Amino acid sequence: MIVKATLVFILILGFTFILGKWLGSQKIDEPVKQTFNVSLCDPTKNVCEFEFKKAIFVLEFKGTPSGLVPFEVSVKSKTSQPDSIELSFEMDGMDMGYNVYNLKKFNSDWIAEVILPVCSLGRNDWLMKVKLVLEEESQVTVFKFTQSD
Repeated sequence: MIVKATLVFILILGFTFILGKWLGSQKIDEPVKQTFNVSLCDPTKNVCEFEFKKAIFVLEFKGTPSGLVPFEVSVKSKTSQPDSIELSFEMDGMDMGYNVYNLKKFNSDWIAEVILPVCSLGRNDWLMKVKLVLEEESQVTVFKFTQSD
């Protein structure tokens, strides 16, 4: 009985070792290279342009951001089309929960209807992060704005 248990234990160890070697040899995709950019443009007052990989993108709010009221955000490019665009809303130093939106492509426009969450402390200073993924690289551009009610 002890011999059988020892044999099973050795077989399990051998199988685990071989499986570990095989999994270790498998190519794991390299993480996407990511850069960060801070824009001085206020999207509540202007149409904002920003650059990524020598392509110009135009960010526009279609509607005025106000707590819990849906409004549309669009990103356009006349040249390179990204693989994906997502945006999120935060406040500096405050956890606002999960507020991430994936923009959907319509022709050369990327659009999402978003909702600006309400701050329980009454703050209205927002950070919107726009993440573009293009050719296995990503860039996060941060826009600062103040909510107007």
